[in-house]
Amino acid sequence: MIIRAAAHYTLRPGSGEEAVVPGMELLPKPMARRMIAPVRRTMACALAALAEAGIERPDAICYGTGLGCLADTREFLLEIERNAGSLLAPTSFMRSTHNTVAGLIALALKAQGPNLTFSQGFTSFHAALLAALMHLERRPGDRVLVGASDEHLPLLDHLFDALHGAAHVPAGARPAEGAAFFVLGGADGPVKGRVVDVRMGPADRVPVRDDAPVWTGALVPAAANGASYVHRTGLHHSAPAVAMALALADAGPGVQLMDREGEQHGLIHVAR
Repeated sequence: MIIRAAAHYTLRPGSGEEAVVPGMELLPKPMARRMIAPVRRTMACALAALAEAGIERPDAICYGTGLGCLADTREFLLEIERNAGSLLAPTSFMRSTHNTVAGLIALALKAQGPNLTFSQGFTSFHAALLAALMHLERRPGDRVLVGASDEHLPLLDHLFDALHGAAHVPAGARPAEGAAFFVLGGADGPVKGRVVDVRMGPADRVPVRDDAPVWTGALVPAAANGASYVHRTGLHHSAPAVAMALALADAGPGVQLMDREGEQHGLIHVAR
C-alpha cells in the first residue's frame, strides 16, 4: 500500500532538546487556543501530513494511542475532586477520552468518513494501520489519514523508575512524548514509500523476513540483523509510528518493525 506523506515529532522532557513539530502554522487559531500543548502538537503533525499529500480532508481517519489524552484526563480527575460530587461540565470529560484527537481532526477538517481509534498499548498503531489497509482494500481510491500519538506526564517517569524500567528497554531510554501521521492510498500524488506487510498475533504468527533489517521496540529483544529504535523515538506507546516515519526518512530500502504488548506481537514492514 502506497504511503503518500508522513510527519512526526518526538519530545523528550528534561533532555534539553527542542521538539521540531511540523504543521504548527496550519492549526486553525480559534481551535488551537482551546487545546493544551500536547494536543496542539499532535493536531499540527496530522495537518502537516495532509498538507504534504496535497489534500484538504481524508476519506477516513484511523488513529492509535496507548494512554490517550493524559493531561486532560488528569485535569478531569482533579475537577471531580474539586467539585466534591457536584455536577461537572461535559467539556472536561470530552477532552479526556482516547478518541479526542481523532474527533478534533475530523472537526477541524469537516471530515465525515469513518473515524476509528485503537488503544492496544505498543500495538495501537499496528491496529490503526491494519484498519486503514482494510479500508483501502475496499475503496482503493480513498486517502486515509493514519497515525498515533501519546503524551508524557512526570508521573510516567516516577512509575518507570519505581518499576526499574522494563525488560529489553535499552539502557538510558526514558518516557517521552511523540506522534506520527501518514496519508495512505489514492491513485495519484507524491509517493513516500509503501507498507509491505502488517501483522498482529502470537509470536509464531508474526515471522520476520531475511531480506530486511529489523528494528525492535521497547519490549522486544534486539534482533541479530537490527537494533532497537527506542533511543531515536523515545519511550511511549506510539513509538512504532514514529519509527515508521524515521524508516521512511532513512536511506535504506526497507525496515521491519517488531513490537509487543503482552502476548500480542506486531510487525510492520515498510519500504522506501
